[in-house]
This record gives sequence, C-alpha cells and structure tokens, in this order.
Amino acid sequence: MKKLLLLFGLVCQCALFAQQQVSVSVKDAQTKETLIGAAVTVSDTSTGAVTDGKGVATLNISGTFPALLKVQYVGYEIAEIKVDKPGLQEVLLQPASEHLDEVTVTSVRTNSRIEAIPTRIEVLGLEDTQEENGIMPGNISSLLGDIAGIQMQEVSAASGNTYARIQGLNGRYTQLLKDGLPLYGGLSGNFGIMQVPPLDLKQIEIIKGSCSTLYGGDAIGGIINLVSKDPTPQQELSATINETSLHETNLNAYMAKKYKTFGYTLFAGQTWRQATDVNGDGLSESSRVRSTVIHPKFQFYLDPRSTLTVDYTGTFDNRKGGDMRYLSSGNGAYYHVGTQSDRHSVTAKYVNNLSPTSNITVKASGSNLDQTIDTRDYNFRANQLLYYSELSYFRQFDKMNWVIGANFNGDQFHNRSALIPLNGYSYNTLGGFVQNTYNPVPALTIESGVRVDYQNKYGWFVLPRLSVMYKFSKEWTARVNGGLGYMTPNPLNYIDLEQDLNRLTSVSGLKPERSHGLNADVNFQKRIGDVTINLNQAFFASFINSPVDSLPGTAGVTLYNAPKALRTLGAQTYMRLTVGDWEVYLSYVYTHVNKLYNAEHQQPICTPQHNLSNTMMYELSKNWSVGLENSLVAGQINQDYQPTKAYYIMAAMLKYSAGHLTAVLNGENLMNVRQSRYEPIFDGTFDNPQMRQLWAPIEGRILNLSLTWKL
Repeated sequence: MKKLLLLFGLVCQCALFAQQQVSVSVKDAQTKETLIGAAVTVSDTSTGAVTDGKGVATLNISGTFPALLKVQYVGYEIAEIKVDKPGLQEVLLQPASEHLDEVTVTSVRTNSRIEAIPTRIEVLGLEDTQEENGIMPGNISSLLGDIAGIQMQEVSAASGNTYARIQGLNGRYTQLLKDGLPLYGGLSGNFGIMQVPPLDLKQIEIIKGSCSTLYGGDAIGGIINLVSKDPTPQQELSATINETSLHETNLNAYMAKKYKTFGYTLFAGQTWRQATDVNGDGLSESSRVRSTVIHPKFQFYLDPRSTLTVDYTGTFDNRKGGDMRYLSSGNGAYYHVGTQSDRHSVTAKYVNNLSPTSNITVKASGSNLDQTIDTRDYNFRANQLLYYSELSYFRQFDKMNWVIGANFNGDQFHNRSALIPLNGYSYNTLGGFVQNTYNPVPALTIESGVRVDYQNKYGWFVLPRLSVMYKFSKEWTARVNGGLGYMTPNPLNYIDLEQDLNRLTSVSGLKPERSHGLNADVNFQKRIGDVTINLNQAFFASFINSPVDSLPGTAGVTLYNAPKALRTLGAQTYMRLTVGDWEVYLSYVYTHVNKLYNAEHQQPICTPQHNLSNTMMYELSKNWSVGLENSLVAGQINQDYQPTKAYYIMAAMLKYSAGHLTAVLNGENLMNVRQSRYEPIFDGTFDNPQMRQLWAPIEGRILNLSLTWKL
C-alpha cells in the first residue's frame, strides 16, 4: 500500500512539473498601450487564454520547452513567439497594414499617420480600391459616392459627366488632385473622376471643408487626392475583365516591380459601352463610350536618401449620347451631344531626405487637354494647358514640425471656335505657404498655417488656417478646423458646356468668390475582444461671399456675383462596427444649403437635405464574402422648385477568391430607381429636347460580373 501511495505521489509531482505557467503581456508596438481581449494560444493545441484587464494572459503549458505561442488581436498583425522557459513574456503587436490608424496621408505634406493629424482626413485604402476594381473597374465615381458627405451628381444624360459634391456645395468647389498635384479643372470639369480606374490607385484621401491654405484656390469645398501605386519589391501582375448589363466592357491591366536603383508601375485600361435607351423615350440615358487610359510611372532611387518619380498619363475619351436615331445613323440633324477629350499629363517629384527629421520636396506637373463638344446647335473646340510647380521644406523637431514652401501654377485656355462667344485667358498664380504642427502636451495637437497667393488678374489672397485636436483618452478625440478660401471666376465652371455655350452673354466684371468655413468632430473608438466600434459626430459650416450664379433668360445666360452669401450648415453621424467576420457601417448626413441672396428660392436645386446609408460586409468563409449597401436620399427640389420624391437605393455583392483568381457578381440600384419614373428628364419636344437637371439615377438597375487574375 505504501508503494502505491508513493507511486501516486510521484505521478502527481511529474504532472505538476509537466504543466508550467507562462504569462504573456500584450501591448501595441507603437503606443505601448495594453491590449485587452487578445487571444494567446499554444500552436497546434487547444490550449489558450485571453488577456485580462491588465493586458496579461496566463497559460498552463504541458510538455517541454521551447513552446510556440500565437498572439492575435483584431486590427493587428498575428505574432508568433518562442518561449524557452516559464515566466512573464512581453509581446508587441504591430497594427495591421489596412488598419485606419496606420494609414499615412500625403495631402497635408507631413506624411503623418492619420491618427496624429488634427485635420479630419478620410482615407480609402488599397483594400477599398481593390474591392472597387471588381465592382466598377472603369472609374471611381461609385467608390466616392459611398463616402458620407459626398454626393456624386450626374449632370448630363448625354455624356455622363458627374460632379463630386462635398457637404452640399457645387462640384466646382471640389479640387481633384493626383498625387498631390492639380491636374483637373476648368474645361475638363469633373470628367477626371470618370477617367480614373481604381486598379491604378493605392489610396484616396478626402478632406472636407476649405483647403485653400493647402493648395490655393478651387478648394473651397474640399479636396480629393488620388494617390497612385508605387513599385513593390515583389513582382505585381493583375488583370481585370468586367461586363455589365448596361452593355459596358472594361479591360484593365497593372504591373509593377521595384529593383535596387529603379522601379516602375504600368497601368493600361480600356472601356467600351454601347448607348442605351433605358426608359424607352427615344433618348439615351447611358452614353456610348470609348475610353483608353495608360499610365506608366518610373521611380529612380538615386541614393539611399533621394528618390525621383516621373510619370505620364494619357487619357483618350469619346462619348456620344442623345437621340437614338443619331446614334444609329450619325445624322447630325437629330439631337445629340458628343465629347472628345485627349489629355496628356506629365508629373515629376523629387524627394531628398536631408536627415531623419527633414526633407526637401520638388514637384511639377503639366496637363494638356484638347476637347471637342459637338451638338446639333454648335461645335466647340478648345485647348487648356494646366501647369503646377512646388518647392517645400519639411523639418521635424521634438514637439513640432514645420513645412515651408512656394508654388507657381497656371491655367491657359484657348477657344478655337469662332462662333462661340468665350474669350481665351491666361492665369498665373504665385504663392507661398507656411504650416506648423505643435504638440505642447501628448494629448494636444495644434496645426496652423497661412498661404499668400498673388493672381495676375485678381490680385492678392491671404488664407489663414487653424486645426486643433485634443485626445481626452485613448478612446475619445475631438477636432476643430477652420480656414479661409477663394475661387477666381472662370466661365467654364459655371455654365453647361453642352447646352449654354452659344447662349452665353456677359461674363465680364466678375469678382472672386471668397469663403470661410468651420468643421468640428468628436470621435470614439474602442476594441473589446473581437469587437471594434468607431463612432464619429461631425458638424460643418461654410459661407461663400460673392458667389457666382447664372441668370438664364430669353436673350441668353448671364453670369453675375450674388450680393449675399451662399451658406451651408450640416451634421454627419458615422458608425463603424466590426464583430468577428462582420463589418457594419452606418451614416446619416444632414445638409442645409441656403442662397441668402434669393429670398424666393433659397434652397439650391438637386441638393439633398437627408442622406441615410448603411453597408454590411460578411466573410462567409476563406473564399466567399458578401456585401449589402442601402441608402435613402430625401429633401431635394427640382429645377421647377418643387419637392422631389425620396428614393431608396440598394446594392449587393458576392465575391469568390481562390488562388490567383477573384470573381465578383455585383448589383447596383437593385430597386431600379429612375428619375424618369417620377418626371420626364427633358422638356420640350422629342425632336427639340431641353434636358432637365438630374436629381436621381437615370440608368436604373445595373448588374456586372468581373474576373480578376493576380500574381
């Protein structure tokens, strides 16, 4: 009996020694904050634990050392560590590359992480652009339309020209940038958005509110900065083919490679679309499109501290719409609108990192656009040359950094149509700017700046700007931004080039538009286990003094400066919730725009007051995922100043990925909402139509299937 008891004691003692205790402290690698709810498991076993309120997980490990542990937390890269002995181990997790806090933005010239910038910047990352490549490979209009506070407004049924309206302001107040350089504007309108495929982009940066201090005029409403991809050490090859129920075919290809002293990217895309009469009225709601985009980009790594980037973009776009009889026969006697645009753009950027805390950046761009607009009433041919150059110096100190720079830009327009009463012009602007970011204490960041511009026709503009961010805790953050802006008058921004060119009367004597705006928001973000919640409440206000408006009449269209301001007030509520494999987004935007100079009709037409939307994504398995989008748009008036119907839009997506192949089946506007179901989209007669302003979709339900192959 004594021998049995002794043997039992030895077995228990061996079991006790076989199970040894290991404690793991899990922290954020950058902030050193403890991570509560992180999962720690022993590889290839069921043994595991979750970090407690102090960020520590305790495991009893059976067997011999060393042991391999796996540490996981939502929004962070998975870490594996080898433990050689019992005791306390510390693990620092790196934020996942797609996580919002790890996004580096370029729009404010400091290349800072988004969480450290007082200016509220919304970023659509590589994951978003890749997903959009399977949904709408031809352009980014749908992707931008998913962002709360941005309204993608189609302004022409014949050509499909679409504006990006930020916080209720007209699309002309939104400045479109490519890699921080202004390549679009004036003659091209917002066709640029319709000519940028998502496959070529690394990310999209959006700043809402006045940004004239950052980039000069034309940024009263905000900026959209399209950041193209850079070469990668691993060879990249991808190709996408897409077909839609609207008879559109897209074919895109991309390749990239980074070598020791040289790197390149190459994008090429082609779009074909047949004109379609969706509602059967004899006029096309979807124009015929032939579009080609080619974009080679080269990077030269001159030495370990300096890089030279040079790229070229060629965009060749032909669109025709109108009477289906014209589209089938080519008879110019029928109503039609045809636009042909050929754009050649070249950019160069040189960055020299003088030290780990300072650099010099030199960048320049030139864009030459030839455009023809052919209608039954007139033929308009014109050329526009845009150029921009900038020199800036960045220096980082212990608690602050500085950006000092100067830029010179120009806009030259030549009207080559003798019968169109539109004079050519040559505008040049010389500007200087200073920007300071100051962190007096870790919780407070103050960003201030001022820009001084001199424009050769309209003189001097002084534009101060101030942004303040305060972190009450690691969950709560508040920001306030304010600044001045301006926009010099350009007739091309204020008239309908497809209908009003031959009716334009006086454009002389116009004054610059000047603005002041304020944006504020409060943000809450917290992770609990596999649940991440992000809440944001924002408020915005802007006032544009001497706004340019058009006054149509029997004699033609006259442009004038209004005697009172255009005022925009609004609020935006946003929520993002991640639970395991579920992602849910919910947003509501209230926008109240008033023409204070028009007592009878203060609300601008086709401007929604209410926009409620939500998006849900779910990963069914490693290979399958689904998505659902819903939005409700209400509170508009049409061009007759009558209230319009509220409408509801729904979209759904099914994605399958396996190996190198990704297939996407997508449906947009599944409820088949069309403006023509509520009112005609033209006045007058079928043979002599006057197109009405668009306040709802006109193309109806669209289905598409895309296939993407990626190396």
